[in-house]
Amino acid sequence: MCILPYAPSAQAFSAHCLVAASLVSPVSDQAVLDSMEPVAAAVVLAADNPEALAAFYAALVDASPTPGFSTAHWRVLLPAMGWLELYRPSRQRPLPQGRGRLAVCLKRQGDAAALARWMEQALALGAERLEEPRQEAFGHEVWLLDPEGNGLLLLVSAA
Repeated sequence: MCILPYAPSAQAFSAHCLVAASLVSPVSDQAVLDSMEPVAAAVVLAADNPEALAAFYAALVDASPTPGFSTAHWRVLLPAMGWLELYRPSRQRPLPQGRGRLAVCLKRQGDAAALARWMEQALALGAERLEEPRQEAFGHEVWLLDPEGNGLLLLVSAA
């Protein structure tokens, strides 16, 4: 189930939520499967200031933030990943800031020096470093918090 803070059209809803009904009730009729529209997915972050947080992420991926469906909704197209949706929750349903188990992971090719430069850019834009960068079997990584306290993993690898 996906609950959005605005009243989207049916197209907007399907474009912003991953609906997993087939996991609950598998569809075996090929004609039904062929008639279904493709599912799109996005990462959604609650933000006190969605415009500013969109600008932060856009700067990290060399993109431009774009307005969403209302003044409380902004979007950033993440290369090869889809949309990062940022929205201000309803004042009737506030969400506290803080790091949960979900984090945005931004990945690009590079080495330890490339990660250091990217991390310094994120820190200059208002991120907070949680730990020192480290090398893993899959590449170099550093864990940060974005300006509103959400988990952010920057990862660089040779491939």
